[in-house]
Amino acid sequence: MEDKEQQLDEIFSSFRCIIHNFQQLMWKDADELGITSTQLMVLRKLAAHPDIGITELADLLHLGNSAASGVVDRMVKAGLITRQRSESDKRIFRLAMTEKGLEIRERSKQSLRSHLEPLSNIPAEDAKELLRLHGEIIKILEQGRENKKL
Repeated sequence: MEDKEQQLDEIFSSFRCIIHNFQQLMWKDADELGITSTQLMVLRKLAAHPDIGITELADLLHLGNSAASGVVDRMVKAGLITRQRSESDKRIFRLAMTEKGLEIRERSKQSLRSHLEPLSNIPAEDAKELLRLHGEIIKILEQGRENKKL
């Protein structure tokens, strides 16, 4: 049983190390761009999911609605994004990047690409297997979270 426990500990430690290093890259990138790492993630999500609402954004960022709303408020004031009423449902606001937000997102994309480019040296078969395993781990963790109602 100790072997399995050690294996779980090594998997957990590996993910913590990867997360820590990704966060360090994001924080450094965001700091150089004059924004927070959360604001950088908002710009990344809006680039991938244009014209979404705050609730969808909160889900994508794994934040509560009030936390996401606070980030959006600060980003609107900073001129990074806009909040516009939906034409079809006046109760809903849609988010979009401004020119300033688009420029920062593009600069971040170039910087992140240069940091992560060495990952492209991983053989395609290995990357595919890694992503498959990550998918399995995500399913297991989400099932555990749902069972615990976290």
